[in-house]
Amino acid sequence: MEVLVVSDSHLFHNTEDRERSLVALLEGERYDLLVLLGDMYDFWYEYGSVVPKYASLFTATVITLARRKEVHYVSGNHDAWVGDFWRRNGVKVHRYGFQRTINGIRYLFTHGDYIFGGRRSGLVRAVFHSRWANFLFSLIHPDLGILLASKLSKESRKREEEFDFKRIDRTVSEKGIDVLVSGHLHLPTVREIGGRFFACPGDWMEHFTYLKIVGRTLELRDREGRVRARVEVARP
Repeated sequence: MEVLVVSDSHLFHNTEDRERSLVALLEGERYDLLVLLGDMYDFWYEYGSVVPKYASLFTATVITLARRKEVHYVSGNHDAWVGDFWRRNGVKVHRYGFQRTINGIRYLFTHGDYIFGGRRSGLVRAVFHSRWANFLFSLIHPDLGILLASKLSKESRKREEEFDFKRIDRTVSEKGIDVLVSGHLHLPTVREIGGRFFACPGDWMEHFTYLKIVGRTLELRDREGRVRARVEVARP
């Protein structure tokens, strides 16, 4: 099985260029399973009868792919409200992440904000997923809601997360899985920790990188498909 993992494209208004390049990747690569690792949109909210108009090409592409491939969407801190719209279109949605054994290797896929984020990350998740927050936001007109979200998003990106390798190593060791794949940190990385592995696909904003799992091999690739890093994961 071949797996394609992309993360942190932060699609929004005026991001058509990177949206088109991301769609070209999704349509041009060969894979069996697609994992969208969160923050694919800079903001996402599903009103009862309205979904965001921006990044519609990406939205349509994922829906089309889900008809013939297995597609998983892990919500991030910017698109925490992904839900029924995607499920109705064949996409498997996960709030915090999911585990999967692929080619005999145990993986944990997560956006990672609640693991590697700052102190506010847990609070932000709790607020976003509360029924009251969801209900109150649903009362706001979509145009006003998206305007508000864009301002909050800009403030959020000012607080960059620290790439703490000691914390990463400790977390990977504690999880008891073979490979932890996390978004949120934006830095393309493949790292071995005592026979276990950590991988971050990077982002589709500045680095334009993604993770490809081929057999038991983890490959970090750039937008041209060139391999930037490769590691072999031994069977447990």
